[in-house]
Amino acid sequence: MKSIVKIYLFLFLFSCKNGFDNTYDGSQVIEVKNQIDSNIVKIINPYKINLDKEMNKIISYTTSDLEKGKPEGKLGNFICDLSLIKAKGKADICVFNNGGLRDIVSKGNITTSDIFQVMPFENELVIVELDKKEYYTLLKYITDRGGEPFSGTEIIKKNDTILSDFNNYKKIRVLTSDYLANGGDNMDFFIGKNQNKLGIKLRDAIIEYCEQKDTLKINLDNRLVFKNE
Repeated sequence: MKSIVKIYLFLFLFSCKNGFDNTYDGSQVIEVKNQIDSNIVKIINPYKINLDKEMNKIISYTTSDLEKGKPEGKLGNFICDLSLIKAKGKADICVFNNGGLRDIVSKGNITTSDIFQVMPFENELVIVELDKKEYYTLLKYITDRGGEPFSGTEIIKKNDTILSDFNNYKKIRVLTSDYLANGGDNMDFFIGKNQNKLGIKLRDAIIEYCEQKDTLKINLDNRLVFKNE
């Protein structure tokens, strides 16, 4: 992709420099432009063929539609769970936001293009430590919004009481994206915290996981339960 952009830029500058003269002959301008457009197609076409082949590559299969949902959704469960696996025990829980998941993955074959549509951003995985008070603020954020993609434990809200396995921990290691860790989507409790970067983009983590799994069977498991009695 970077090579394609460089080629476009070069040809654009070349056309600006050499495609026009002081006579402003309209027919000459059109002729030069058509020649440049034709050359661009010839140069870009091999890159496009390879890119299309890579993007249409089947990397896994899902037995059901993977969609966002509240309080939980199959797409959010899937991405949070695989991200925790990628963290290799360095994080206790994982949280993302529904707004960052831009599409669904339909039942059937999964292609690389499908994952790019779900996660078009260059977000990286990072780990941030929260203390008990900050962790409770995170739980309240999730419950107040009716649920967000989450993994690592159950969250049970009964009336005004919020419970999870980590309520009594002094420090909780939270896996998320660098965008959210910098306070994106009003996650202010992350702002100013040190970020342990894993050196992997979230989209790449999803693709790599899919490539290692022939079939995905993702379920809802009541990891988020909100009750008002």
